[in-house]
This record gives sequence, structure tokens and C-alpha cells, in this order.
Amino acid sequence: MPQDTRLMAFFLGSVGGCLDVFSNMQFGTLIATQTGNMLLLIADWGQGHPERTIASILSLVCFTVGFLLGILVKEHAKNAHWRSLSVLPLAITSFLYPFFPRDEFFWIPLLSASTGLMMLTFTGTKVQDHAYVIMMTSGNYRKMVTAWFNLFRGKGNHRQTKRQAINYSIVVGSFVGGAIITGVLTHLVGPYAIWCVSLVLLAIIVVYTTLVKAYHLEDENI
Repeated sequence: MPQDTRLMAFFLGSVGGCLDVFSNMQFGTLIATQTGNMLLLIADWGQGHPERTIASILSLVCFTVGFLLGILVKEHAKNAHWRSLSVLPLAITSFLYPFFPRDEFFWIPLLSASTGLMMLTFTGTKVQDHAYVIMMTSGNYRKMVTAWFNLFRGKGNHRQTKRQAINYSIVVGSFVGGAIITGVLTHLVGPYAIWCVSLVLLAIIVVYTTLVKAYHLEDENI
């Protein structure tokens, strides 16, 4: 399926890295229900930072709302293009961000909810036939290390193990690359660095829609 290609894995991994670094540098929190966000919430609460604590709670709640909304969208989808449409809210929000005042209590809910929607949209996505988790990298990193270790030990089928190692390396590498590039750009151009997210999401929409139409998957890949 179009969402299971290496190119899509590269794009989805990049978005996760970009969003994590940008949201942490701009808001002091993460735009997802990640372990890091839970830890930040507890740490900020323990250190007496009520604004950051509220920001983390907002992020978690709104991400969850977006994720649940995604379930409803998927259940009522009529064709495969629902995935492209579900990416649009995050693409539009990230594009508009630099043009407006940076009120974190306005932008965190918008970014979190649209990120939750997108995460549900691509939940169950694989890189070829290897399952991975988008928007975060810890589990993918463990799978990458395990695959490379098994390859070096000569364990299992060499070709399959090598392919698995490369696939997870693409996911992890794109996440790290997106994080580094966005971190550098945030120092250089400030809020405009979030356009990295907008550009990658636009690429996802174009590639996915093109492949769906090319292989006539409108009524199959739902």
C-alpha cells in the first residue's frame, strides 16, 4: 500500500523529529502522548512550574481528542483519500503558526489535536512489511538495534534481516535528521522552522495521493 513504502516511512519519521524538537524549543513540551511528555509534566509540576504543567496537560488532552476524532473519520471514510484530508489540519496549522502571536495556550491545542489526528491516520503503517510507530522513535530504535545485531551475528535469513535493519534505520535516521534540521533552523529563523513540518506533510499528501490514483486504490486502501 502507498503508506507502507520506504519513502513514506522517511517522511513520517521526519515529521516526528521536526515536531518534537520544535514544540520542545518553542513551548517546553511535546506535541504527543509520549513518555517524555509524561515525564515533563511530572517534573514541571514537581518544580512548581504551573504554566508548563498546564501546557503539558493541554497537549495530552488535545492529542487524545484528535486521535479519537481520527477513529471516527476512519470509520466513516468512503475512499482512500481520507488519509490525505486528515493530514491537512496539521499542514495548515503549522503553515499559519509564524504569522500569528505565539500564544502557547492557543497553539498547543491546535497542534496537538491535529497531530493526534495524523497519528491515528497512519497507525498500523509499515515500512514494507515491518511495523513501526510514527511520531516517536524509542521502539523503532530498539528494533533497529536488534536487527543490526542479529545481522552481524548471522542470525536468521541474511537478506530478510538486512532489509529489516535498513528499514528501521530509515525510520530512526529520518526522525533524527528531522530533529537536527529543525533544531538548527529554529535557532536561525525562529518560528518559521515549523515550515519543515508543512513541507514534509505536503510531500506526504502529494506522494500518497499520486500512488493511490496510479494504482487505482481509492476503494481498496481504506
